[in-house]
Amino acid sequence: MSASSDPQAAYYPIRVVSNETGVNAITLRAWERRYGLITPKRTAKGHRLYTEVDIQLIRKVVSLLQRGIPISQAKAMLEDGAPEPEVSVNTAQPSQWSQYRARLADAIQNFDDTEIARVMDEVTSFFPVDIALRFLLLPLHQQLREQITEPLGASRLQFFAGFLQGRLSLRLSESTDSEVEATLVLANTVYSDDLELLLIGILLKQFGIRVIRLAGLTTPQELSELIRTQNLQGAVVGVADTPEGNQLQSLRTLAAETGQLIFCTGQNPTQASPLRERGLVPLNRDAQQDALTVKDVLAGLNE
Repeated sequence: MSASSDPQAAYYPIRVVSNETGVNAITLRAWERRYGLITPKRTAKGHRLYTEVDIQLIRKVVSLLQRGIPISQAKAMLEDGAPEPEVSVNTAQPSQWSQYRARLADAIQNFDDTEIARVMDEVTSFFPVDIALRFLLLPLHQQLREQITEPLGASRLQFFAGFLQGRLSLRLSESTDSEVEATLVLANTVYSDDLELLLIGILLKQFGIRVIRLAGLTTPQELSELIRTQNLQGAVVGVADTPEGNQLQSLRTLAAETGQLIFCTGQNPTQASPLRERGLVPLNRDAQQDALTVKDVLAGLNE
């Protein structure tokens, strides 16, 4: 699959294509090297240039991957000119994701961080991080949560969560050519697992939203000072399952003092109304949907 030979075609550098498709530059290069999925033109200095046709092709690939179709099959389908099938994840050769999940599950069972790292390197080389999260990492994490009462179940969950935090934290510090739409702080106001906030942060970065992640426990007062001095556009805050009155009041004060958006996650669904009544924005504890909610709310303010 090669770029258009039309001399009048517009060409786009890899950073623009990454912004347009949501597929990072590392993954685009891997698709090119391993699968020959796209063959972009090159400048005299070797920089990749893509056409609008290439961009549409990448979007089709992402659409197929989101349906659970392995990239090798997606390439064959597109080369054959087959239309995008109306299929479910369960009927679209899910063996690739099942194999990854089985390898990770076995490594976690044996507390083998070397094998986990090997699988993670392979997956993140060929799939956008949001797709890897959706089809592999989040389902596996949920499975481990459901097995927490089994012998060593809690230890295995903590082991995997710790690995994910260490590995995915690096994603937040990777350089990007994306234009920064807004900057938010991620912080917990209760002693809780930071993984949920980290996953939201990773997905927000795909949308061009920069995040400052604070580990451990942070008070609303500290957040208020940080938002004010760094001119941030708001915060995504981890709260208790059922926030007490004093915490709700502190968060209400935080929103009022900063005049910025304060998104809350970690609470149970019954707490949505009390949070809204205090000028806060409740999220749903679904990392992908929560990241989209944050993006859409921020976009609405900038329209």
